[in-house]
Amino acid sequence: MKDEWTDAYSLVIPMLGIIISALGVSFSLLALTRSEAQAVGNLEPPTGVAVDIPKVRYSDSQVFVEVRNPGEWYALRDFINPMDPRVQQVYHQVGPDPWALLDWVCRNITYRSDNGEWWEFPAETISRKYADCEGTSILLASLLRNFTDGYVAVGSYRGYGHAWVELDGQILETTYTSARLVADPQNYRKLVAFNDQAVIELWPGALSRLFQLAHNERNKLTLMVEALSGA
Repeated sequence: MKDEWTDAYSLVIPMLGIIISALGVSFSLLALTRSEAQAVGNLEPPTGVAVDIPKVRYSDSQVFVEVRNPGEWYALRDFINPMDPRVQQVYHQVGPDPWALLDWVCRNITYRSDNGEWWEFPAETISRKYADCEGTSILLASLLRNFTDGYVAVGSYRGYGHAWVELDGQILETTYTSARLVADPQNYRKLVAFNDQAVIELWPGALSRLFQLAHNERNKLTLMVEALSGA
């Protein structure tokens, strides 16, 4: 009897080891798949609804953001200002042509990353002649809002926080040096869209996810160049 238990034990233990190892590999693959999905911006809504989040506040049907000096809160819609005199000057110079306006922004506003978080108003961007992706996108959306329903989209590009403009479902990339089609639209993941009339979140509190994303501008721009060169 003892020999039979010994034989059974010698057979069962290796089998348990194989099963445990297989389960470990399965869970590892599952975690890796989830990690890779998040890396390309496959973001999902968190459980629960955010009400008051650092850098984002909701009050009186408005969304407020802290994206300049600490303690300064601005309504998100107020960044889009089509009637600003400086915006009007550019608009009347270029005309109601989306691609011509995109090209003007790309050629006349130098891309420069923020030292920390700082969103520019359109007149500031025109005056300084440089801005990051939020500033250039806000400027282009302000120009477009003189004649069409363009809006700023904020979200991720291959897992990095990014902003661009969308018009009739098309991505207008303002960080390029000239107007051109994006080579990999599938890598853009929108979380929030806004202009001077409305703010649309993919889910309540989605804007807060933007400030949780990595903001390595060098890596992000490198990926954009690689996508264009492979187009």
